[in-house]
Amino acid sequence: MLLALPSDSGSEAPGGAQASDGDDHRAPVRGLATEQEAEQVQWRQLVEALPQIVWITRPDGYHVHFNQQWMDFTGLTLAESLGDGWNPPFHPDERPLARRLWAEATRTGEPYEIEYRLRRHDGAYRWMLGRAVPLRDELGEVVKWFGTCTDIEDLKAALDDATQLRKELERRATHDPLTGLPNRDLLFAQMEHLLHKHRSAGIAVVFMDLDWFKAINDRLGHRAGDQLLVHIADRLRTAVREGDMAARIGGDEFVVVGDASDPEEAERFGQRVVDAVSGSLCLEGVPIEVTASVGITFVEAGDASTASVVLAQADARMYEAKRRR
Repeated sequence: MLLALPSDSGSEAPGGAQASDGDDHRAPVRGLATEQEAEQVQWRQLVEALPQIVWITRPDGYHVHFNQQWMDFTGLTLAESLGDGWNPPFHPDERPLARRLWAEATRTGEPYEIEYRLRRHDGAYRWMLGRAVPLRDELGEVVKWFGTCTDIEDLKAALDDATQLRKELERRATHDPLTGLPNRDLLFAQMEHLLHKHRSAGIAVVFMDLDWFKAINDRLGHRAGDQLLVHIADRLRTAVREGDMAARIGGDEFVVVGDASDPEEAERFGQRVVDAVSGSLCLEGVPIEVTASVGITFVEAGDASTASVVLAQADARMYEAKRRR
């Protein structure tokens, strides 16, 4: 039975005789039955009027009722939905979890809650929040379960958008918005970490400045200059080794940090950076030759220098190299 309702035809007297409306000693029973019938009708009207999907089960979890919202959404008939018919419309990835959580809830009597994708009648899946609570009698025994399914597709999408926005804002706080490379703040933080952790090898710090960048901007425009910076960043990404770090710290200045065992290896590391970014390039239909000046600093293992000091040394050496051009 779905929400068992007293019969509209009246209550049956002992021995199978039908009580008449004129039997005074039966009038209170008939009045009670009528009141219960009215409550059941009101209950059913309330369930059908709710904008959510509503379902009811026996104490053992066997589904005995769904409101019209369920049928309209899934396209299933009531007969197809009863018992375990509720599970097939779930997304295959969530069916096992839904079965397990529902079995656990009906075993323990604890409320049921799950987020899952439910297949609509047109085949599209939408995220739902499923909840159910046990309804108990005066002795605390579960007499039925009352559950709802709430469409949270739009809420999930909004939360996903908010999460992506937060991640993007966090990324922009530590990365250059033009090239996507780490920015000055992240570079300093990473360098301080490298300089103060126990290291078995030294560190090479390469401070790089593009040659004739201002002339390229003046001649071809800032859009061409931005294209050049993005191109340089891409070349650095492909050139650095795993564990190295390339950052843009402003304008046409880049810093690359990597492991080195001695000053000679640091010099070779710096030359690889120069070779990676140097070469011919076409910007706005104009061929240009990209070159760069670098300053290289080697920091021995155990050196307690700060990131500011090390970068200042590399910066000074870069300007020395640029003046020699």
